[in-house]
Amino acid sequence: MSRKISSLAVAVLIAASLSIAAPAQAATKISNGVTCKKAGATIKTSAGTYRCATNPTTTSKRLTWLSTDCLTTGSSYLNAKAKLPLIKTATDKTIADLDADIIVQQKALTTTLADIEAYKVKIAGINAKIAPLKVDAASATRNAATIKAYEGAIKNYETAITTKTRITSASGTITRSITRIQTARTQALAAYEGAKRDVVDGLDMTKLICTNGF
Repeated sequence: MSRKISSLAVAVLIAASLSIAAPAQAATKISNGVTCKKAGATIKTSAGTYRCATNPTTTSKRLTWLSTDCLTTGSSYLNAKAKLPLIKTATDKTIADLDADIIVQQKALTTTLADIEAYKVKIAGINAKIAPLKVDAASATRNAATIKAYEGAIKNYETAITTKTRITSASGTITRSITRIQTARTQALAAYEGAKRDVVDGLDMTKLICTNGF
């Protein structure tokens, strides 16, 4: 009788041990994409730490285990994505302002070049008036005051031409301003394109790190 009881006890112990060991052996391996229930719950494994959350690369609300590296990278990606529309708006305004400045500078350049040509025409006209006054020595003497006034006017126009030519030259203030504005415009567009690339690269990196099974 005691031998039967002992055999029964052994059988019970074996069954109990099997019922305890089975769930442990069948436990799901924690990795990216494995379903979980409690948002925010964390678990540490030999592969790293995982948190129960929604995948940052999808619109699904399904909770799964995700590595902290996945979530950190995903957070950076989502932050960059959220900022992109604001960067676009700011860039559009900057480009519009710079384009308006370029128009102003180009008008100033056109006006200044037109002034130079007008001064040249005036100088030619004055020289045409001086010539008859200098037809001979007597006439030059008699019209000395008028000639001097004309020559003074010519000198003033020549000075104005020199000044305006200086500011419209390749190294002049107007030309430099246009170049500077165009450079700023190019940089603003490049910065926005860089922000767009950051979002694309961030998504690609997040998808890689958040791959199911990792």
